[in-house]
Amino acid sequence: MGLRMSAKATGEHRSGAVAPAAPLPEEAPTEIANRLGLTGLSGSRRRGAMLRRLLASGDLVAIFAALCVATAATQTTDIAKLFWAVLFTPAWLLVIKLHGLYDNDHRRIRHSTLDELPSLVSASALGTIVLDGLLWLSPAGPLSAKSAIIVGVGAMLACFVSRAVLRFAWQRLAGVATGIVVGPATVADVVARRIATHPEARLRLVGYLSAPREKDRRASLPRLGSIEEISRIARHYQVERVVVAEQEDMSERDAEHLIEECKAAGLGLTFLPKHYGLLGPGIELNRLAELPVLDFRFSDPPRSTLALKRGLDMLVSGLMLALLSPVLAAVALLIVIDSGKPVFFRQKRIGKEGVPFTVLKFRTMVVDAEERLAELVDLENLDEPAFKIPDDPRVTRAGGFLRRTSLDELPQLINVLKADMSLVGPRPEEEAVVALYDERQRARLAIKPGLTGPMQVYGRGDLTFEERLAMERDYLDNLSVAGDLAILLRTPRAIVRGDGAY
Repeated sequence: MGLRMSAKATGEHRSGAVAPAAPLPEEAPTEIANRLGLTGLSGSRRRGAMLRRLLASGDLVAIFAALCVATAATQTTDIAKLFWAVLFTPAWLLVIKLHGLYDNDHRRIRHSTLDELPSLVSASALGTIVLDGLLWLSPAGPLSAKSAIIVGVGAMLACFVSRAVLRFAWQRLAGVATGIVVGPATVADVVARRIATHPEARLRLVGYLSAPREKDRRASLPRLGSIEEISRIARHYQVERVVVAEQEDMSERDAEHLIEECKAAGLGLTFLPKHYGLLGPGIELNRLAELPVLDFRFSDPPRSTLALKRGLDMLVSGLMLALLSPVLAAVALLIVIDSGKPVFFRQKRIGKEGVPFTVLKFRTMVVDAEERLAELVDLENLDEPAFKIPDDPRVTRAGGFLRRTSLDELPQLINVLKADMSLVGPRPEEEAVVALYDERQRARLAIKPGLTGPMQVYGRGDLTFEERLAMERDYLDNLSVAGDLAILLRTPRAIVRGDGAY
């Protein structure tokens, strides 16, 4: 399979013609980006270099700010010590560089500041040690314990905030990158859905390339041509990233040619393995001599992780119930004014290991909503054991607002405090729905259901059950407190966006 530009027609359009691409996104590159040469294929590498410099400058300012705070807050850190500390700040930037925190935006198909949080904590701790060691060798002397803590914690927080702000501004300036999928229509649809539920990917797919015999018109993306035309199509659409799906008829030599062509053109390349459904975050890539091998981790979560998770549940749910009590009272009053009592909705849901419990929510539907469910959904003939009803006629006026903002879920903090639920976990489902599960689907009952989770962060009601199941399996296989914190931090953005909230 040659991958150089072919003069042969593909069967879908004449030679030299270009199929129409998907519509342009709202966030197109700005005029400033065009003037700076940051758009299109030629500006792809320039954008990567400029973003790295911006991040380094932001880190430098953040560390300087932390040093100024320590100087103002303690008597042991004077102007002379501040001078020497600023002089040694490049060593801290080197530590950040060694953690790989300047090199991931351009390489990866998706990357966010939240992904960097564990490395930022490590880099800040090590950076503080390196800086203190250099100060010990200088005439100024080392930092006091109090100053070191202020500098380390302050720099970590300031770097996190500055990176988030800079990336937000940069993305608004440069817009989204343009990409194509190489593979059949079914895979192109899967990739398109995943990118739609992961906006941090910042990628606009204009279409897909496939073998000439691939004629599936049901794809959500337009077919732009065959794989042999990748060079011409990449130039025409100013493609910056290619997502390649492994195919039965793609030999090792074909894949090597494709990689060489993308490398020569300066295109970012993402390779989707054939058995991608089996490869979750619990997979670790290692090498055995020249052979790349994937190691699977099979183990139950450590008891210490579960204890920390429970401690986090109790602390956060207790604090939120106390702090949000005025909001809870206001919502209760809104429901009474809109549709009368009762304020709360109680329903049996299935918890950990299939044990039922009573979930507590603010009522968002009419009082006889459960009796009217059979009019809207035939549970016996569902294609999959899950359902969502867009524009549900049973939802009240106040209920629509509460659902869009997820305020109806707040009473579940009581379930979290009672240990029926956790802050983060799979969505709690009804008994009738769980009764339809097969053995594979019952795996999601291995842990407590959550107030939020991977489903709520990535797509909510727009996801199919299989997509939800895949995300929840990844969560179960890689359960950690750090993962829970990342989902909790991403939840407010998902609520504000409101996608998939029915």
